[in-house]
Formats: sequence, structure tokens, C-alpha cells
Amino acid sequence: MKIEAGEIITLSNDKEYICFSTAESDGKDYVYLMSNFKPLEIKFAEQFMEGEKVNVRIINEQEEKQKVLALFQKNN
Repeated sequence: MKIEAGEIITLSNDKEYICFSTAESDGKDYVYLMSNFKPLEIKFAEQFMEGEKVNVRIINEQEEKQKVLALFQKNN
């Protein structure tokens, strides 16, 4: 089961994030996450399945972040 918009997830840093939006490109599923705390944090991540478990890989590389941000802007 994939992470859907509106769901709250807890990352490995033990902080909660709300899935603001999801998008797909080139067979990859991406999530746009906003923190459920202040100061506000925005993160982009790729979500993928490992068996029955959903995992996320936070996107840290600037070029990849820009590509994913453009994807979300295009979808809205």
C-alpha cells in the first residue's frame, strides 16, 4: 500500500510529515512531504515497496530535487 495524499508518516528522524501530494514519473513514485511541526520543513522523497513495507528515500541532491519539484508543479 502506497503513501497517499493526506496521510501522516513518521520518518527515521522520529518526526511526523504529512503527505501533501504524490506523483509518478519514469516508473518511480514520489511524495511531497510537509512537516507536522514548526519550523516547517518540506521534503521530497521516492517511495518504494520492500515486500509488504513502504519505504521512502529522501531526495537530497539539488538537481534531483529540482526535477521532482518541476514534476509536482506540472501536476498541479
